[in-house]
Amino acid sequence: MYAKKFEDTKFEENFGNEYNILLPREMTESLQLALVKVKKGSLTPKHTHEDEEQAYIILRGSGIVKLNGEEEKVSEGMVVYIPRGIEHEIKNTGEDDLTYIYVANWPLAQ
Repeated sequence: MYAKKFEDTKFEENFGNEYNILLPREMTESLQLALVKVKKGSLTPKHTHEDEEQAYIILRGSGIVKLNGEEEKVSEGMVVYIPRGIEHEIKNTGEDDLTYIYVANWPLAQ
């Protein structure tokens, strides 16, 4: 069984933002979860995952998600789905940290 408090999980920093890996990919067949905090005025740069689909569950704050150049305002209580192969980024446009749960899955190993 795997059960941990958020504060007891692995912390990483990417693009100046905080990532707590809640459920490491290595613990599952194809899934990973992370708690992400995007600082005020910060963003995750445009990128694409050819082998990974994602969902963001927005917990706090507000921002803009861009998918293939199309913008959508996001805020607390929203879910964003990002298919494989779609260029995306998320920017914090609010006054506080933009906090969300990142859920990703990959194809099963062949």
